[in-house]
Amino acid sequence: MEREKTRLYRRPWTRALAGVLVLLLFLSLLSGLWIRVRISADTEDAAQGYLAGETEYVNASELERLIEQLRNLRQPTKLEDYYSRAGTRIANEDYAQALTYIEKCLELYTPDYGEPLHVDLLIKQGCLLTLLDRSEEAIAPLNAALELDPSQSAVYLVLAQIYSGTGQTSELMDALSAYLELEPEESELRLMLAQLRYAMEEYPAAADQTAYLLESGAQQGPELAALCLNLGIQLTQAQEYDRALVQLDGAIALQAFLQTEEPSEPEDGEEADDAQALEEQLASLHYYRGLCNLTLKHYEEAVEDYDKAIEQGVLPQLSHYGRGVAECMSEEPDYQQAVEDLVFAVNYQGEDADTAIAAQALELLEILTTEN
Repeated sequence: MEREKTRLYRRPWTRALAGVLVLLLFLSLLSGLWIRVRISADTEDAAQGYLAGETEYVNASELERLIEQLRNLRQPTKLEDYYSRAGTRIANEDYAQALTYIEKCLELYTPDYGEPLHVDLLIKQGCLLTLLDRSEEAIAPLNAALELDPSQSAVYLVLAQIYSGTGQTSELMDALSAYLELEPEESELRLMLAQLRYAMEEYPAAADQTAYLLESGAQQGPELAALCLNLGIQLTQAQEYDRALVQLDGAIALQAFLQTEEPSEPEDGEEADDAQALEEQLASLHYYRGLCNLTLKHYEEAVEDYDKAIEQGVLPQLSHYGRGVAECMSEEPDYQQAVEDLVFAVNYQGEDADTAIAAQALELLEILTTEN
């Protein structure tokens, strides 16, 4: 009996899952291009930010600036002179002349000045080239700076900005990953990296990022909920059930949190459509978690999930069939409930009725009625 039941319930899941995936993929239209544009928008000030933060003249008082300007009246001869002039030009947003001065500094640089200055000059060169729309030329000095000092997190953001513009998706993801190694609490960029990896169909890597966000609690919005939902589905289809459970648990927890928030004002257009689509998809969470729990032999948990899926009217035939199977396999099976669910699955006539599921339900039903 036990062997027969196990044989039966394992057979239809892949086919059933493939059949309903089209109903739930909120992120199926998500493209690498859209994510790259968004990352570019969020990191477009990376080069300017580094220059502003690491240039003394930009942050100097009026008196300090006046003294510096007087010093700059003399003919430059040393690295210090050119470096000072570069700072003045950066503050005035004269990036072309600032680049000329920084490159002169690099010509005059010797190891006696120390490696930190060399790193700073290389980063400034890369940032200035980026601001002058010479991004591809900027990559070499920025990478050279990282070879000398891999802890320069700002450089990875500048590189991400460059790669998002050039469409180098693999390099973009590498740059964001390296940045997050150094700045792990940057949750917005971590969410974007997860979305990008999802768009590139790198589901386990995307799940690593969302798992971090779920554990830290740094993100609690509908974007993460949708991403976790769809990762749960994809990982279930890939038979990575433990990882899928983490994602589905997270999506359900986020759904509960979002429902406790004060309702927002009605939205118009595409945003309203997206919100409605997400709400409909979140209603299917318990079906997929039930499927995952059933496959992992968490039968009692599977019954609870299918209870909620049935209450919500989600995939009625599949949900009743799943609950019937889970009841059969439980330590304390409710055979009456199992029979009722299997009968429902056999007789279901909805538009989404699946004859293969009905046949499996009938076969298991015959075993149950014969044995009991």
